[in-house]
Amino acid sequence: MLKQIEPNGSTKTKYMNKSIADFVKPTIITAQQYGTKVSVELNHSDTDIDELMDAFHTLIVGLGYHDSAWKEWIVDRADEYKEEAAEEAIYEPSPELKRAAEAYVNLLSEQDIAERRMDIIGQNGNEGLHYGIDSDDEFDDYGARKTTKKKKK
Repeated sequence: MLKQIEPNGSTKTKYMNKSIADFVKPTIITAQQYGTKVSVELNHSDTDIDELMDAFHTLIVGLGYHDSAWKEWIVDRADEYKEEAAEEAIYEPSPELKRAAEAYVNLLSEQDIAERRMDIIGQNGNEGLHYGIDSDDEFDDYGARKTTKKKKK
């Protein structure tokens, strides 16, 4: 079944025959412009896109358009299709990739939290000495406080 939309907006339903005999019937494509009528006939109905485009090329040139105009139109249309496809393309990752990405983000978050905690411990020491700094405190080359026992006075 094929639904065809008419210029006035109405639809017309056509039923296609599906017998083997229909495939050997000819394909006839006709175009008419300014009193010139051009037809292309193929000796079968099961045409592919290449055969149809060759037929359209023959029609266009037969109507008086130059071969270079046809080729230029094809290239321009291909560029338009590529631009449209790029604008409309929305990448949707597979569910497996989404799960892997979420697991990776969670792992990074856990690692980030652990690293921040270790940075604080590394900066302040793990002995609670970060609550106060005396002027006589000593630090090693990496900025960590050296633990020294204070002499009683």
